Amino acid sequence: RRLLRLSVPSPAKSVERQLEPRSRLVLGNNPDGSLAALVEDCADAATDALVPEFAWTRAEFGEQCARLTEALPTATADLVRRCEAVLGALQQVEVALPDNPAPAQADAVADIRTQLAGLFPKGFVTATGAAGLADLTRYVTAIERRLERLPRDVAGDRDRMHRVHAVEDAYDDLVAALSPARAAAPDVRVIARQIEELRVSLWAQQLGTAGPVSEQRIHRAIDKVLAG
Repeated sequence: RRLLRLSVPSPAKSVERQLEPRSRLVLGNNPDGSLAALVEDCADAATDALVPEFAWTRAEFGEQCARLTEALPTATADLVRRCEAVLGALQQVEVALPDNPAPAQADAVADIRTQLAGLFPKGFVTATGAAGLADLTRYVTAIERRLERLPRDVAGDRDRMHRVHAVEDAYDDLVAALSPARAAAPDVRVIARQIEELRVSLWAQQLGTAGPVSEQRIHRAIDKVLAG
């Protein structure tokens, strides 16, 4: 990806010039630190989507560069527009999160902050992938629904949180038992995404999940990786 980005013109400045003032305001507040960094993050994610395979010859690399030169500006602009929905939802959650929660709600708020840190690292667009941005918006919307319900259902929230933590602990044990390369494999990464879907099913079922999800399914997926 880095070689390809260095070999084709960056779309960043042209994409930024297209943005309206309101969009700039929403997009400027992001985990990457600046609007320019976010656009570059989107360009990296777009590169991954447009060129998912490696080039092994000069000719193949040249073909990939030609493809990117033509398609990268539009693909980057599309991801930036989609990030506006993600970041708008994130900002609503950040406003709703109390700085000094009531003692009964403190554990839930801490859990949400930990979840958000995992969902939105620096370079979150590339880490999520172009295809995952809609899911990311749904995960954040589910957090907003959880916060809305929390004052009325502290005990229920605590029970759901403990169920998720049990699955997360099993996943953390799995990652610790694997080599770094194996832990980064698609069949392992998908389990982390299943845990996010489990959270949606427990706190915002009406939003729907990407597929069938349950604690038992996640544990079976973990066992399958360990057995392999």
